Amino acid sequence: MVVMGCFKKNGVFMGGMRILSRACVALFLAYAANASAADVVAMASNGSTVILHDNGRWEYHQNNSKIRDVRPSAIPEDAKFNVMVEYERPEMVRKNLRLAMEAAFATEEEIRDSLRTVPKGGYIYFQVKSSQIKKGMPRKLTYSLYDGGKKPIFTKTAYDTEAVPSEQSGVSNLLVVPVYGHPKSNVMLARVQARDGMETLDIDIPVR
Repeated sequence: MVVMGCFKKNGVFMGGMRILSRACVALFLAYAANASAADVVAMASNGSTVILHDNGRWEYHQNNSKIRDVRPSAIPEDAKFNVMVEYERPEMVRKNLRLAMEAAFATEEEIRDSLRTVPKGGYIYFQVKSSQIKKGMPRKLTYSLYDGGKKPIFTKTAYDTEAVPSEQSGVSNLLVVPVYGHPKSNVMLARVQARDGMETLDIDIPVR
């Protein structure tokens, strides 16, 4: 089952894709060095290219190089940053941990001691394809988790260059977040912010 979502960038909503167990969305981090912070270029419903001004005015696009073009077709592929979010349920964590320890001939007491350390709410993984991480161009991202309230239960800022390889080939973990308590809501909210909050991406994570 696929759920459609939106990424809001400076007031313009751009489509994203979310999957129940794994969410995959894109942060478009490219922008012109001399772009206006107020004006953006967008595609109208009739197919025309227009300039949207901060004061509510609009006009047809006249190839003004000073205006930022946020249409997907105008963004270079190497500037797109696809963030994936995966939720691992606590029962699955415990199952995999037991299998791994049994394979290592651990005693039942050792297994039970390790199972007690598993977070009650499981783990949430912020991930990205390893090929999108550019060592010379670090991206600073802020990750937050919400469990039905207005205040986040977790917040952390880190660079994508700090990511570590995951168990999946070609995928790196930007951040692994343990959820220590039982989730209060059926759907948690994961938020990723770039450029000091100028770009915000919200992702629903079904946990029940």
